[in-house]
Amino acid sequence: MNLLWLYRVFTLVLVCIVSLVVIALCAHTSTNLDKLLSAFELSGSFPYTSLGIAVGAITIVSNALLIFLDFFFDNIFTSFIIFEISWSSILWILWISVGATTLSEGKTIFKGESCSDFDVILPSAKNICDDIHPIAIVGFVNAALLFLYTAVLLFAAFTSSGSSSPWTTSLKNRGK
Repeated sequence: MNLLWLYRVFTLVLVCIVSLVVIALCAHTSTNLDKLLSAFELSGSFPYTSLGIAVGAITIVSNALLIFLDFFFDNIFTSFIIFEISWSSILWILWISVGATTLSEGKTIFKGESCSDFDVILPSAKNICDDIHPIAIVGFVNAALLFLYTAVLLFAAFTSSGSSSPWTTSLKNRGK
């Protein structure tokens, strides 16, 4: 069995699981924000939670499709190394933006105050504050996983030998 293909499947599944964690944390933060704002008869959302949910959903759907199509079809364009390098690069850039936006907005919203300061007055605000760093960290972990996968794909493309183009082969069919 091809070790690079196994690495691919493991990485894409792990990225999907981590994306689910980000979606759950962002949904938890949105729920707490709704509780907080409903007390003052207001409505709104934090852009970082919307971005985290959107990027998480895009990642889960696209990675699930990449894995599904690779299992059932040989030499489909979505399994080509050039396509995967492009798509995984887009995804890791999006995940960096999730982490950076979360940290930036968290600092702007809470102005560097400790999360425990909000526990007495507004417990929902404390929950929102507590969720900022885990969302950012998990976003950066996803970015790192996808960046490493992109680097492995580039390495595989430049070290391939054979008569066919390395850019239009898949990791599954590499070496066949």
